Amino acid sequence: MQVTAGLALVAAALGLLGSAPVRGDCAGTGGAEPSHCIYRAAFPSAGIVADCRTDRECRVGYYYGDPGAPVWLAPPGGMAALPKPQVIWRTATFAEIRFDCGHPCSLSYFFEAKRRRLSEPRRMVLDVDIRRLLLAAVEDRAVVVRQIFSGREVARIERPWAAGTWLGDAIQSLRFDPDGRLTLTWLKAPERAPVTERVSVPSVPR
Repeated sequence: MQVTAGLALVAAALGLLGSAPVRGDCAGTGGAEPSHCIYRAAFPSAGIVADCRTDRECRVGYYYGDPGAPVWLAPPGGMAALPKPQVIWRTATFAEIRFDCGHPCSLSYFFEAKRRRLSEPRRMVLDVDIRRLLLAAVEDRAVVVRQIFSGREVARIERPWAAGTWLGDAIQSLRFDPDGRLTLTWLKAPERAPVTERVSVPSVPR
């Protein structure tokens, strides 16, 4: 149930975070100094590793068996290195690895330990439907729901949003409900009146 802008910044502003980031087992002081952190899954011998020169220059990867031999994530285009992540275990074996890429930008990889799957990087994730493996994210002036691993679009929500520097300024809350619908409260232009609605979301592209 959350969004990020500077990771904690937008999440705190919108109050959308569904699961709290976990504290890793860390060595080193971090900040402008080196650190090495392991974020362990409940699944035996699997987890996330962050090896950082500073909190803005890290190698981040996932491992099976040996935390000393992770598979490193490739930074997306335009980024020479990854910042220190926030790791959110949305289930015991399913992690969102979230990075701050500058306000109002966030970047998330999704890692499923049981099937050893890693998603492509997904930008501006607002919430996740773990049961159906869907995510809702901001894309330009729309909220778009995609399949986490394939990236295929299953729904697009466009409204007369209130003006703002980015669409998240107009979204007050957003969550996936157990019945498969998406509940969102948003500010309507031009009066910035709050509107709450529930939107049916399919599991596959129509």
